[in-house]
Amino acid sequence: MGVNRSNSILSSGSHNSKTIQNIEKKMEGLPSPLITASNISINPNENRLEKESDMTDISEIKDTDFDSDKSKEEQSSIVRNEKHPETAFTALEPEIAYNPPYSAFSNYQVVSILLIIIYIGFLGPVTGNIYIPALPILQSEFNTSTTAINGTVAAFMGVFAVGPFLWAVHADFGGRKFLYIFSLMIALIANVLLAAVPKHLAALYILRVFQAIGTSAVIPLGVGTVSDLISPMNRAKGVSYFMLGPNMGPILGPIFGGLILMNGNQWRWLFGFTSITTGVGLILIVTFLPETLRCIVGNGDPRWKEDSEFPASLSIEESSQTKEESVVKPHMQLFRDLGLQKPVNDTPVFAKLYPRPPKPTWRSYYLTFLELRVIICSISTAILFSSYYCFSVILSHELHSRFGFNNLQIGACYVCPGIGLLCGSLSGGHLSDFFKAKSKKWIPEYRLWFQIWGLAISMAGCCGFGWAIEKELHIVVILVFSFLLAFGMTWCSNATMTFLTELDRKKTATLVSISSFFRNAAAAVASAIVFKLIEAMGAGWCFTGLAFCDCATIAGIVYLMIKGKKRRQSSQSDV
Repeated sequence: MGVNRSNSILSSGSHNSKTIQNIEKKMEGLPSPLITASNISINPNENRLEKESDMTDISEIKDTDFDSDKSKEEQSSIVRNEKHPETAFTALEPEIAYNPPYSAFSNYQVVSILLIIIYIGFLGPVTGNIYIPALPILQSEFNTSTTAINGTVAAFMGVFAVGPFLWAVHADFGGRKFLYIFSLMIALIANVLLAAVPKHLAALYILRVFQAIGTSAVIPLGVGTVSDLISPMNRAKGVSYFMLGPNMGPILGPIFGGLILMNGNQWRWLFGFTSITTGVGLILIVTFLPETLRCIVGNGDPRWKEDSEFPASLSIEESSQTKEESVVKPHMQLFRDLGLQKPVNDTPVFAKLYPRPPKPTWRSYYLTFLELRVIICSISTAILFSSYYCFSVILSHELHSRFGFNNLQIGACYVCPGIGLLCGSLSGGHLSDFFKAKSKKWIPEYRLWFQIWGLAISMAGCCGFGWAIEKELHIVVILVFSFLLAFGMTWCSNATMTFLTELDRKKTATLVSISSFFRNAAAAVASAIVFKLIEAMGAGWCFTGLAFCDCATIAGIVYLMIKGKKRRQSSQSDV
């Protein structure tokens, strides 16, 4: 019965027995099942799985539906499987009947996962910044110098810059969930000890270092998770939503710190608060977050794990179903994928669709670090972030010394740049994806054009903020410029993050960790020298100089726009 059914599809309604016999002769040498790793060709569109190779040409991606593009003749090229007569696959054409979507997770599941990783992304920056208002109190409590207590901030920022390297080496190979759990456990232990151990400066330094190690994993893992779930057609929006967490950390951290310290010397509750927030994040990860790394779970379709012969076990009707009909949605199971670090399916088909990157080595990481395109876009964003961090450090000091604001008033003023971060991230991500959808031919470097817009806004905010502080203008003027500075910075940061995820989809966490290194290193240097620069030249000229440094990054963007496509075409891999 299954053979006759397959033959009827092959003949497309024709009952010419001679034609059927000729086709069967051609099929005699074909292996069974007929779908193998050698005859896979994936239609590269938004909602379907794209071939994951080192060289990613985004211009090939089209926002079309696979089924609507197939002619009747192409859809009829399904032949029988000798061992499974009720199954059907493409053999005469180098395509597979099962053309999976980019992600099998439902919209509800994607939103739930995004909310979890946004919260986790918030933990790292808030842990670093909640500590800032307590520096004078800690200096008195530990009976030490200003230099020594400020050194704890420098130590945290230095490790927070290097830490992503340690996590990203394995994040694209061994799974996301395991590293989420391990890193948050380190952070939780460090936070609890900081809240409980006796006062000792050496212990403060050591535990702050471990605190930074644990929380430094959140950004590369988060962006990697976004790239697992969301296709390049909507990737910028996904990154913009995730970055809400890391962007709000520096804003809400000082506010939380000020509120905790408002009624007395309660500095240990700073670490008690971070212990609670980190513990909640760990529970969310362990309980609700599934593994998403594509080389381990594919697109998340549970049939890869439950059916060893999938998609060879699909019937003719199932193989011709639409995306919505054919996908079996994975359930939001509790305590799912704990310890999962190997592919759920060991068939050649799975390996072809979701290739696993080579086992990471420090040499391969070093070579990735030296990739010119990665360095240029990471440094350009780092320079912008250093300007923003200078503003963030200076704002509280200037509001206190020049305007006489108290801690609560200063914390409230940080809400304005916080809104700028939110607006810049969301608007930049949505516009980037909008223009990508409208573009007939798209390359990853087009994402970087948006940096020029953000640069102009950020430079205006940087210059204006410096001179508003210098001339002691009204606080509203200062806050308006702070909004523009934050808006432009996060606009550019979103463009860079999205660009990096499209360079090499098998190394998204690795590439983002390199960008994070430059960002945090620039922030550490900026926070160390900004006060000396202002003392030497004044706030106006200091921030004007920072704005000109921001302007210099345009040269790198133009270079990538001109040379990026040529470098990609002349190389077998993007990184």
